[in-house]
Parts: sequence; C-alpha cells; structure tokens
Amino acid sequence: MDFRKGLISLALAALAVLTSATGALAFDDNPDHVDWTKVESGNCLVTLKGWGFTACDKGDKNGIWRVGLIGDSHMRQYFGPLDILAQRYHWKIKYISKSACTVANHDLYPVGRLEPSCRSWNLRLDRYLASHPPFDLIINSNSAFDSQANKQMSRAFRATVQSQLRRGTKWLVISDNPKPQANFEACITKDPATAEHRCRLPYSKAMQPRDILPETIHALPGVTVADFRSVFCPHECPAYLDGIDVYRDFSHISSTFAERMLPYVDAVIPREFKNLSYLAHRSAVVTHAPEMSVSTLIGLGS
Repeated sequence: MDFRKGLISLALAALAVLTSATGALAFDDNPDHVDWTKVESGNCLVTLKGWGFTACDKGDKNGIWRVGLIGDSHMRQYFGPLDILAQRYHWKIKYISKSACTVANHDLYPVGRLEPSCRSWNLRLDRYLASHPPFDLIINSNSAFDSQANKQMSRAFRATVQSQLRRGTKWLVISDNPKPQANFEACITKDPATAEHRCRLPYSKAMQPRDILPETIHALPGVTVADFRSVFCPHECPAYLDGIDVYRDFSHISSTFAERMLPYVDAVIPREFKNLSYLAHRSAVVTHAPEMSVSTLIGLGS
C-alpha cells in the first residue's frame, strides 16, 4: 500500500510540474531565446549528395505527443518556430530530413530523378516508419523545385501519407513558399525604402513550378494543409516585406522571416496537439479517480 501511495504521489507531482493553479505551463518558450540565424536548429540532415539516413531527437524529451518533422530543406525552414512549439505543447520531436529530396514511397518514386540518392533515402524512411511506433503527428513540407509538379511523384507522396494515416498518424503539410525574382538581392539593395513595391512577383510566377503535392492529399481524413500565401504575398509576392528580407537565397526564406512565421505556424497546428486542455483533463482524471490502477497512474504521470 505504501508503494502504491508513493507512485500516486509521484504521478500527481509530475502533473503539478506541468500545470499551475492558473493553467500556465512551467517552461520557457520565449522566441527571444532562439538563435534565429540557425533556423534549421542543429542541421540534422542528410546532404544533397549523401546516401545516409538519420533521425534526431529534439523537442521535449518528456513530451506527450510524438511528432515527426520530415522533409527537405523547405521543411527545415520551419524547424525554428516548431522548436518553440515543441516546448510549448510538449512534443517529442524527430528530425528526419534530406536536402532536395521529396518525401515519397520508394517503390513508386519516379525513375530518372536528378538525385538518385533520394530513392534510397525514401526506402530507409519507409523502413524507419514501419519499424517504429507511429507518430501522433507528422509535419512535412517539400520543395516544388524537387517535385516539379510530377504526377508520378504526387502519387508516390500520397502513398507515403496514406501509409501513415492508416496507422493513426495525423499529417500536416505546409505548401511550398513562393520564390523571389532572380535579382532580388540587388533589387532590395538599390533602394530598400521602395523595395517592397519594386521587388515582387505575381503569385502565379512566384509559385513556379507549382506545388501539387498538398492538393493530392488535402481531402484525406487526418490531413491538414497549411497555405501561407497570404503571409508571403499580401500584395503580389515581395522579396522585402515590412523591412524584412523574405528570402535568404533563390528558394529559401530567411531566418528573420522564419521568426515572423511563428504565430502563423502555431495557428495551423491541429488543436488536439495543443495539449493545454488535455493536460487539464488528465489532471482532473487523477484528482477524481484515485481508485485507478497503479499502471494507469504511472502512464498519466509520464
């Protein structure tokens, strides 16, 4: 009996650390503490020509939700904001990324792609996913420069998404960002005061090639599609917005703009993975059901 009481006390103590009387969470997720110049957060990746595979632990090691951040360098653009959200919402994170490599079923992967190591990486990704417990949520983005609006690639992408949805995973795909005009840096430097209106492209041109992958899966149950076009393109698609360089090169957003994206990324996270109400519910369960089994209490406190 003393052992049982001790376990109950430990479980309640763990929950007390997570919640306070006001419902506030006991951690620091201040964006000012993030080094936004290292927006890819540790650079856990396989390079363009690399043939390896790696999965890195990030986020809250004692987190409630298992979240995979999976994709190419356009997924890594959002690692900085997602690091903050991982602490805010208690996610255990896995970074899985390969540069210039669309996430897609290896069996259906189009033949003759420019970078042959991508098919090998996707084979390893398929094996990794199959041999580990399913993620609660996968967040993914893919460069349209790599998928090239290829219909076979979209079918291969859809197959990978469906394989995880069948396991109970939810999938959040972030539509690819627009691209700047070729000379955007020189255009901004010429006159920053007028750059926002001069250094811009229509959305139809800024999104070439078109990212067709999100539309391939948007209707599947368990899928959320995030489209930030209104953030990037409030009036056409500028390379300089509100005094901020939107891009760091011809394809990727800048670390400064990634910081600006934090509230928008937060807004598209499915509510079930913003665990404030979940924690409150779990606390109420423990408080009002002391007759629960020891194993259940241990699970609640973990």
